Amino acid sequence: MKQLGVILLVLVLAAVLYVGGMLFLGWVTKFKPEPLEKVEVISPQNQSYALPKTISDSTVSLMIWNVGYGGLGAEVDFFYDGGKMVTSPKEHVTKNNEGMKNFLEQHSDVDFFLFQEVDRKGKRSHETDQAENFAKVLSNHQYTFTPNYDVLYLPFPFTDPMGRVYGGLQSLSKYASTENLRIALPGITDFPRKLFYLERCLQLQRFPVANGKELIVVNAHFEAYDDGGIKKQQMEVAKKFMDEEFAKGNYVIMGGDWNIAPATFNVKTWEKEPESDALYLKNNDPNYMAGWQVAYDSTVATNRKNKTAFDANKTFTTVIDYYLVSPNLEVESVNGMDLKFAFSDHQPVKLKVRFK
Repeated sequence: MKQLGVILLVLVLAAVLYVGGMLFLGWVTKFKPEPLEKVEVISPQNQSYALPKTISDSTVSLMIWNVGYGGLGAEVDFFYDGGKMVTSPKEHVTKNNEGMKNFLEQHSDVDFFLFQEVDRKGKRSHETDQAENFAKVLSNHQYTFTPNYDVLYLPFPFTDPMGRVYGGLQSLSKYASTENLRIALPGITDFPRKLFYLERCLQLQRFPVANGKELIVVNAHFEAYDDGGIKKQQMEVAKKFMDEEFAKGNYVIMGGDWNIAPATFNVKTWEKEPESDALYLKNNDPNYMAGWQVAYDSTVATNRKNKTAFDANKTFTTVIDYYLVSPNLEVESVNGMDLKFAFSDHQPVKLKVRFK
């Protein structure tokens, strides 16, 4: 009995030391960005291509895509959404990244790309630098990368820790930007999750237009795992910046992963089995940015639930990836790209707008 007691004491002490050590590591290495930071611009891989310094065309095109760090293709589930898988096998990640690069090569004529969940390093993406890989394919585009997930070691789940995570937002453009900013967003406050969680942000870029105005392009990825309160605070920060730019007479487009459906979208459009997850059953405030245009394709799902691998006959799908467009722009087209969730749990959406 005495030996058993000693063994149990050692196990308890080891567990306490491990948990305490992880909390201390998370605290001392916590990613703490400033409220507003300048973002470095990386020149196009094609050094012979000269980026136009002014947008002279009457129309521009954009594409948004949450690429799921290359680890959330159709064949996987995810533990944080009720599944079991923590890290996808390397062959899955390789397949997903190759598929995404091939798709982007086919659409390299798009003027602006706004990506979310782009990994540059980490166990979950098998150390793949997606930002550089995408930049090589889109070789006529400059790019900026803004981290929102920078954790030295993520100890969850304890049975299979995610380890190192370094990822964020990537924006690429065929035009030369004059300003690139990281705008910090309010985040979760519950301990200890906040030590190992994302520091969400907006990525804002400014482009001169031939008529003397500017085009403001905002890459966004709002909160997913909360009751909606944090997301609302984040969207209010975005609203402030967009209102200020529109008041100057500028054109403004914000696109990305909203983690909430558009106000006018029926969230049960593709419900095959009863769904109770509030994340998928909420709509945006219809009065958010009143008078602005919400541009989405109601015929193509942009996100799937990750509790199981994708099953076209069972998996719940919805629309949470879309654009918000200022009133001085005309939406010419918006098209969801149905890839059957082959490479990510999100699907790309292409937008074309005309300057008024």
